Amino acid sequence: MAIGRARSACGRAWAPVVLLAGLVLAACSTVPDRPDPDDGPEAACRAFFQTMDQRVEEAGVRDGIGAPPAAYPYLRSTRFLDSFADALDESGVRDAWLDAAQTLDREARLLELRHLEPEERGAFPRPAGVDDPEGAVDVCGDRLRQADGLEADDGPWREAADALSVPDEYITWQRAVGVYPVSRWFIRAGVATWQRGVREDFTNQVAGETPALRYLPAAGDGDVAAGARLLADADLDALGWPQLSETQWQEFFRAVAPVVEVERDAEHNRIGRPSLTAEGLPQVDTGDPVVYAHASGTRFGDQTLVQINYTWWFTERPLDHWFDLLGGRLDGLNLRMTFSTDGELLLVESMHNCGCYHQHYPVQGLEARSSADYAEPPLILPGPGEPEEGERLRVHLQDGSHYVTRLAFAPVPDHGETYALEPYDTLRSLPREDGDRASLFQADGLVTGTERSERWFFWVSGVPEPGAMRQYHRHATAFVGRRHFDDADLLERIYRWPRAD
Repeated sequence: MAIGRARSACGRAWAPVVLLAGLVLAACSTVPDRPDPDDGPEAACRAFFQTMDQRVEEAGVRDGIGAPPAAYPYLRSTRFLDSFADALDESGVRDAWLDAAQTLDREARLLELRHLEPEERGAFPRPAGVDDPEGAVDVCGDRLRQADGLEADDGPWREAADALSVPDEYITWQRAVGVYPVSRWFIRAGVATWQRGVREDFTNQVAGETPALRYLPAAGDGDVAAGARLLADADLDALGWPQLSETQWQEFFRAVAPVVEVERDAEHNRIGRPSLTAEGLPQVDTGDPVVYAHASGTRFGDQTLVQINYTWWFTERPLDHWFDLLGGRLDGLNLRMTFSTDGELLLVESMHNCGCYHQHYPVQGLEARSSADYAEPPLILPGPGEPEEGERLRVHLQDGSHYVTRLAFAPVPDHGETYALEPYDTLRSLPREDGDRASLFQADGLVTGTERSERWFFWVSGVPEPGAMRQYHRHATAFVGRRHFDDADLLERIYRWPRAD
């Protein structure tokens, strides 16, 4: 305690000196000129973005990926883009980073505009010569990016990177109120018990009997090798991202789309297409099975790795008994495959769409570290082995809970229901019964009406609404410590990859 007081006193004594030194350095430094937002042709664009953001917030239609920073309203970020913050002094990386961040904002704004009332969209101030707000998003994004000089070596790109830094999903005050330093040990013990149970029940062998319910991808042709060739032949941008056309991405998604099997045929086990009631609650049409696909990125050292994601939804996780904490409206899974730039499949993962039950299945190349750099150890299960020609990943799910109990590569079966493959972004704008459209996800990334009773026990972890379904990029996956499904350094903190050394 005496040492702590001495340090505190020393800090107070030096504070005026540090403050004075900071002021002197600030006065002597060269700050790039920024255009006055009230002058010049970009003024109307700043007014457009400011007005739009105000109306979007008031209407409650902010996209779940998060809001743009006020100073750079034409940019949004992800944890993957965040990971390049220390490399932006390279002009090529900076340009590619800005392109990606501007594209994220453009996509989100077009969705937000779609969800506003027509009279709201028509009331926005727009720059001269621009007829509609959708056009203003493009024109103003380009205009302000140029006016701010973010491409220049001496431009304010460091400031922009700081403003775009993605916060974690945890609510720190909940941990403080919940006496997290003590409660986390009870949570960790519960997680360890659950992990032991999963290891006992899981196998990477295909079931000998035909499952009661099976879903097959619509396109039967293709396999992992076909997807690998697309990656191996692709040019890379400065971020290491493959430059595939939209047609090629769709070909990739079709080539490695999984077979989904469930042990019992019941309404709550059937995959379907989500939509919204007039009140905004999610519902699932199980007569129209759909799997939603998208690509994401992660890093291992200086290498960018491509991840192919498949997401599907069920009507519910049914309640087992009156004190069931885990059941409720809507349930679903995300299956993710991570590839090297030459198309080598490194890892398969599964996660429920609440961020719960994140499980790893290493395929080849990755070696689990003896101690992962996370407070809550990840659940690493036996991998499915290297796929043979013509094989697809077959995922077997438990009745009701939809836990993954089997995962293996095997030939595509002859019989089963066929599911359609659609872009994940479709979920960010769904039809409502009243004729309007809205995102499945709220501004905080959560899905309305999917709360679980477990939140009354696990809120102390700091995870927002534990058990509720949520949007990609918003998945906290650990109750102890902090971990996200889209952490850009996730693999590096859990595995060694000898080929990258």
